[in-house]
Amino acid sequence: MVYCAQNKLLKIDLSTRKTESEPIEELIPDFLGGRGINQKILFDRVGPGIKAFDAGNVLAFGAGLLVGTLAPCANRLSIDSKSAFNDGIGSANMGGHFAAELKRAGFDHLFLTGRSEEPVYLWVHDGVVEFRDASGIWSETTVKAEAHIRRETGNDDLSIISIGPAGARLARIACIIGDGARAAGRCGLGAVMGSKGVKAIAAKGTGKVRVAQPELLKARIREYSEKLRHTAGAKIRGIFGTIPAAKAFNAWSATPFRNFQDEYMAEDRIAELAPEAFEKYAEKRLACAFCPIGCQHVYRIPDGPYKGLLCSKVEANAVWDFGTKLDITYPPAVIAAQQRCCEYGLDMDGASSVIAWAMECFERGILTTSDTDGLELRWGDHAVVMALLGKIARREGFGKVLGEGVKRASEEVGNGSETFAVHIKGQDLIEPMRSLKAWALGIAVSPRGAAHTRGAAGSITRLIPPEKAKSMWGLDPGKAKDPYEAAPGIVKYFEQFHAVLDSLGLCFFSSNWLGPDALFPEDVASLFSAALGKDVSAASLMLAGERIHNVEKAFNVRHAGFSRKDDYPPERLMKEPVKSGPGKGEILKKEEWERMLEGYYRSHGWNPETGWPTRESLAQLGLQDVADVLKEEGRLGDRYRTSEVR
Repeated sequence: MVYCAQNKLLKIDLSTRKTESEPIEELIPDFLGGRGINQKILFDRVGPGIKAFDAGNVLAFGAGLLVGTLAPCANRLSIDSKSAFNDGIGSANMGGHFAAELKRAGFDHLFLTGRSEEPVYLWVHDGVVEFRDASGIWSETTVKAEAHIRRETGNDDLSIISIGPAGARLARIACIIGDGARAAGRCGLGAVMGSKGVKAIAAKGTGKVRVAQPELLKARIREYSEKLRHTAGAKIRGIFGTIPAAKAFNAWSATPFRNFQDEYMAEDRIAELAPEAFEKYAEKRLACAFCPIGCQHVYRIPDGPYKGLLCSKVEANAVWDFGTKLDITYPPAVIAAQQRCCEYGLDMDGASSVIAWAMECFERGILTTSDTDGLELRWGDHAVVMALLGKIARREGFGKVLGEGVKRASEEVGNGSETFAVHIKGQDLIEPMRSLKAWALGIAVSPRGAAHTRGAAGSITRLIPPEKAKSMWGLDPGKAKDPYEAAPGIVKYFEQFHAVLDSLGLCFFSSNWLGPDALFPEDVASLFSAALGKDVSAASLMLAGERIHNVEKAFNVRHAGFSRKDDYPPERLMKEPVKSGPGKGEILKKEEWERMLEGYYRSHGWNPETGWPTRESLAQLGLQDVADVLKEEGRLGDRYRTSEVR
């Protein structure tokens, strides 16, 4: 008997409309579930010659292994494929209710291959998958598409993930939206879903997920739910959602301002974006499945240019994206911009980044109104931002250029605009980096391109005492305060732990990523052991996390050819220091970055010259098959020529 899982991966060939299920039991010990199993199967079945929008690409959906067990914060869905930006690993994750409904419907994973000739949506319920016509809603917003699906299925109590007009038109900065508010952002997976002719997937189930020791699990659920309710992070998120993070980062001079011209917004201006300024528009508070924290706040705008607008959730990212990055200090505009992105199926991080790039190019005279469909791109002009979001979603005029993301957009515009295209591995950067070194390293080396939700570490590095840092990250107490020295161990720890959390389906906000009073690997192992019915150590979970991370790394080496040269911050952040605030003068120093990278690669056992895994490092994780593939293609870290990769 398989506990925690339904033991079903459903392969759906969209070209033939045939389905086939296969067991996943053998993969669970090494890769857990969710992201881990998605990534291993992608590595095994997707060849290097296949591009993101090819019919031969696979789009994988995986519910975390603890989803459906009632474990606190176990609600996450991992979505994995090839990145629309670089053909390396494309990976996203969302909360909400879809993952739980998918498992209750009888499936742990859905793998989409091929391409439907006509637009469809998939209706998944109690072991059945129906192909439904989506021609009439193909270019509609996610809100209208969801309403249509609920009417047509006659079921209001289901969960839906969908793409908006941006994904239907293959804008690379498109994402997948869950139940109108949850975004699986980054990597352009909304466009990948659009390339397969799939508008949405609706799920509803009545089944149960079996656990081995229900009474013991219930006791641990009560214990950890109570613990999470009383953490400092949970308390603040319960009141304000995630919005306070933006102001906290600004206090460290770690805020993207005007396309990274600076990383600090003046105190009097950031105060206009304070949590209290948003809370006046809050209408009610919601939570993802099995969450004791409840960080989702619903907002309604009562007056002004966005009167009547209803937004189901505003994230801290939105304050960065549409507040500081574009120099907008009007909270209703930030709320409205996030809502428009949810409706259009746009990754708000990518959308704001490419708009910020365009505004700087306009400021510098590289772009004029003849390029921008007559729009004057001025900092702080939220009406122009709304117009651009619509153009991007419809791929209309200048919006078609912007929808490609900053790297491709700058290559098309040329004329020196590439200097202001801030990206890593081809994916738009949203995160400030100059003042927080461990945070910065984690973002730069992330396999999915610029992203802080893999190995980056922010506030916890300031909260953990030096003596605790040794047991957690292997640091000598004397070096724990040296940000460059400390970064490699910290990043490796969170890479492993985040891989575990994604694969078990646990929200990051339940973990010590945000503070030392939340769950550590030992706590997660305790929950998992009760559900699985056998003792699982924290060390074995972290080893699984290392295994998953190495598979992703190998995928990137094989498919995108990424090496050491791709693990650096954008040049702007290494040449232009922070101009103001407490962190004035902070910069990422080239020689210190080299030292961090060296330590980081060695911590994983990878070749420090190339950044590629070696046979020894992969064999220690039981990934000999992965090593064989890399060797056959001449990309194993044991052999290299420095001139090719630096």
